[in-house]
Amino acid sequence: MVFLNALESMVSITLLSLVGYVLAWRGWISRDVEMFIPKFVIQITVPPYLMASVVQHFNHDDFVQLITESAIPFVSLVVSFFLFLFLGRLLGIDRKHLGLAATGAATSNTIFIGIPVNNALFGPMGLTSLLLYFLANTVFFWTFGNYAIAREGTHDGRRLSTREIVSHIFSPPLIGTMIGCAILMLGIPLPRFLISACEMMGGISSPLALILVGVILYRIDWKSAHLGKDIVLSLLGRILLTPVITIFVILLMPLEIPPITTQVYVVQAGLPCMTNIALISAYYGADKEFGSVFVCVTTIVGMISVPIWMTLVTFFVQ
Repeated sequence: MVFLNALESMVSITLLSLVGYVLAWRGWISRDVEMFIPKFVIQITVPPYLMASVVQHFNHDDFVQLITESAIPFVSLVVSFFLFLFLGRLLGIDRKHLGLAATGAATSNTIFIGIPVNNALFGPMGLTSLLLYFLANTVFFWTFGNYAIAREGTHDGRRLSTREIVSHIFSPPLIGTMIGCAILMLGIPLPRFLISACEMMGGISSPLALILVGVILYRIDWKSAHLGKDIVLSLLGRILLTPVITIFVILLMPLEIPPITTQVYVVQAGLPCMTNIALISAYYGADKEFGSVFVCVTTIVGMISVPIWMTLVTFFVQ
């Protein structure tokens, strides 16, 4: 039953990308719209959603203690990222998308895929642990990942300067998360209508991101697309390396966490990659074809790998 519930979630993801593919095929999405979507999602819809999520799902009194537990996924993300960079150089992954590949291998889709998968397996009891992983995943992606992808980006044929890259580290999504933490710690009440508006804005993000993936996939020249060694190695990093590293970090770090937190962390670590890597690679002018193909491949493979991880972790961790 656990396996089937996870499989259904993965099919839903694939169908939304298919919508984008069909819309592009029918000519409904122009190049201008294709450029608008990543800017709209990154700068407008995601930041308020992250702010509202922190305020809604964390408690002021135990916030500091819970943030301490988020050190486990953050450490596992950092280790996975740099280990993959090392292995990527060693195994000859193309340098023009090595940072993008490492970011995709380390980070997972904790919202659009993570929430339904988490609910199917753990229910409400797993929500706090999910949000802790989400917080670590978000902070890592919009700092280390954002920096790595921005370095590989070009605008009008020129590479971004160090000053531009540093300015992008404090991106709108990260600022939204930081504002949410500040509001929580200061105890500032937010009106219900504002939180509802932020949540509705956030609800736009994942479908648009997946539709954009489908659009980009339609425009890919599959004869010259990256479907070889680099994708395979990145895929192994996403579905195998990061979950295994997460298990080792849990065992080695001097923190006692309940079994359900261990289960949630490992399952989240084995999800498909963040759809935002396709958005970010398009936004910075990096290798968006590699990013979109990687999102597609991990989502397809995730239809099997995620249910397997879910079954294993619920069997061995009680």
